[in-house]
Amino acid sequence: MQTLLTQHRDPNLRAYWVWGPYLRSDTEKAARDISLRYGAPNSVYFWTPTAKLATDLAANLRFPAGRLAWDVYLLYGRGTMWDSAFPRPSYWQHQLEILQGAPLDINLLDARVIESLRGPAAH
Repeated sequence: MQTLLTQHRDPNLRAYWVWGPYLRSDTEKAARDISLRYGAPNSVYFWTPTAKLATDLAANLRFPAGRLAWDVYLLYGRGTMWDSAFPRPSYWQHQLEILQGAPLDINLLDARVIESLRGPAAH
C-alpha cells in the first residue's frame, strides 16, 4: 500500500488508516511504530481501542454475522459525504476469508485508484 500511495502523488488521494485491537499483537504502541516505519504520503493514522468501528463497517459491507471488517481497503470517490453512517465505498477489497468483496489484489486496486483520480469524465 505504501508503494501505491507513493506512486500516486496526487493531492486528491488520501489514505486513512485505522488500527484496532484485532490480533493479540495489536496495540496502540505497535500501531504507532508501524505507522512511523511505513508512513505514506497523504496518510493519516488513527487508533481505536475497541472493535466498534470494525463491527459497524462489517454491517455496512454486509459481512456474515459475527465477522469484523479489518484488513479492508475502501475506495471512496471525490465528494463522498460522511455523516453518522458509513457511506458505501465505490470499491473495496479485503484480506479476509469471506465471499463479499474482492480479495486484495494490489494491481486491481491500483487500477481503481487511477480510475477514481481521473474522475467521472474519464468513464
